[in-house]
Amino acid sequence: MEVYIEYVVLDNLIINYVLLRLVDFSLKLNAKKSLCVLSAVIGTIAAVLFPFLNFNIALNNFILFILKLLLGLVMVLIIKKPKSLTCLITTFFLFLTYTFVLGGMCFGLIYMLNLKTTFSGVLINGFEIPISLFLLLGLCYLKILFGLIKIVKHKCNYSKFYYDVKLCVNNKHTIVTGFLDSGNQINVLNSGIVVINYKTLIKLYPNLNLQKLIVGNLKESGLKNAKLINITNSGGNTKMLTFTLDELQIVGENNKVINLKNQVVGLAKTNFNGQFDCLLSPELLI
Repeated sequence: MEVYIEYVVLDNLIINYVLLRLVDFSLKLNAKKSLCVLSAVIGTIAAVLFPFLNFNIALNNFILFILKLLLGLVMVLIIKKPKSLTCLITTFFLFLTYTFVLGGMCFGLIYMLNLKTTFSGVLINGFEIPISLFLLLGLCYLKILFGLIKIVKHKCNYSKFYYDVKLCVNNKHTIVTGFLDSGNQINVLNSGIVVINYKTLIKLYPNLNLQKLIVGNLKESGLKNAKLINITNSGGNTKMLTFTLDELQIVGENNKVINLKNQVVGLAKTNFNGQFDCLLSPELLI
């Protein structure tokens, strides 16, 4: 029987690491990634050496089974020292459970696709591919799916705080997503402001002279009424760049439109969480 040692190493290394990370994530062990890698490497070395062990034929399968259980126990002990025997047993059995689940997922996918399997991998059109590749594809799919679910769930829970915002400058407009932030208490000229991120700024001013902006030459930056204001946050005192837009429209509940002329806008130093582009002050919706 022909065995590709590189496939055995690759499969075991990837699968072991994924299993350990899943256990870590599920039990919130906060294990170091370096220890997960070390544990995965030790498991891989053992998997390569096991077939070369010579036992009595009648005892071979039983001894290998016991050795694999002990190996799994050692692997979970490496990533995190258990606080109690109960924790150790829980971690170990969760590791075994994930082993069976992920193994079943890989072979289930292979069965549904009617692919020919070999000892070291899967044959597709004459090319042999490591089984771990199917595991990685499955995990990538799940990660994307859970990410989309998280976004949709967040949107549903906080939908009443999201608004369509139309930013107008120099006879051009950009529509972005705004989030009503009760923490946005920044006040300029006795009015609340809208805080945008760099991405939105570039949309509004594609030809913005960033060099002038960086060196503090605000008058020649191309921004209307650009100035730096002092603000206080949890990190202490800092400065925020503000400027004025020609017009700003906020689409509220029941498609009610709020029009604001010469609205002051501030520039945030972060890009938020990717689900919205600007922060709205509650004062603007009164």
